[in-house]
Amino acid sequence: MKKNGYTIPELMIVIVVMGLIAIVVINKASFAFTDPNETSSQTDEMILKKSAMAYGRKQIESLKIEDQYISGKDLIDNDYLIDSENKFSNVKIKLSYNAVEDNISVEILE
Repeated sequence: MKKNGYTIPELMIVIVVMGLIAIVVINKASFAFTDPNETSSQTDEMILKKSAMAYGRKQIESLKIEDQYISGKDLIDNDYLIDSENKFSNVKIKLSYNAVEDNISVEILE
């Protein structure tokens, strides 16, 4: 007598493999639906904060005394930031020193 169909372990393996493939495909496809403007602005903010942090490290002694307010133009003029599209020139930034954590904090004020 011939058996027709699949056994339960075979079906379970097929379901698990299909689930893993679906997870990978959905994860890769999700990037196609992200807003490119949101991703771009997050990247711009990260670049601006890292540039301001580097600038603040050079100014750490004066930051220990009082907070500093700088602009994107200050970062560009001091070669901490390259801005060929003039996106950052008018951005206002607050640099402050946190003595407890011994680090510099950057706040973009815009």
